[in-house]
Amino acid sequence: MKYINSIILLLQIISITACESKTDDDLNHRENQVPQVTIQNLPNQQKIEVMVNFTPDEEIIKNEILKVLQKNLDATQNENVAGVLETIHEDSPQLSSTKGGMEYVFNNFDMKYKLEDVKFISITNEEVKAIYQQTTKAVSGGGFANSRSIGIHTLKKSKDGNWKIFKTEYISSGPIQ
Repeated sequence: MKYINSIILLLQIISITACESKTDDDLNHRENQVPQVTIQNLPNQQKIEVMVNFTPDEEIIKNEILKVLQKNLDATQNENVAGVLETIHEDSPQLSSTKGGMEYVFNNFDMKYKLEDVKFISITNEEVKAIYQQTTKAVSGGGFANSRSIGIHTLKKSKDGNWKIFKTEYISSGPIQ
């Protein structure tokens, strides 16, 4: 059971969708100010600074990243291992464990994923960091508790010049009804 939950958590971490929401607070900040946002259920109400305003170049990169994250989630939802791996950086330290985890989960569960929040922490020409909050629910397959997870994706350009998920830092996960 512990192994299954670890695999499910890994799958949650690699799956994400492309969407961004801004609160009225975010929109009211002056240019170049970076507000602190508390994402629901973050341990100890830890605050992470997120970007509010984007330069034209950052906006282009942000949109490219959102497409990668959508492709990742679509492939995960469709249980397409090859499709998910196309969104993972070839030098990712999580590449092997991601593949093994997906194969196990796809063979044993039917899952439904929902992105609740995504915000950008930093954007450069070399690296992008985005924090997300996501729910994962089992449609079929026993032994999985529906959960909400929070993590930070780091994306880098791959050898082919495309943005890909390099690593995901897990922050928290907890059961939901």
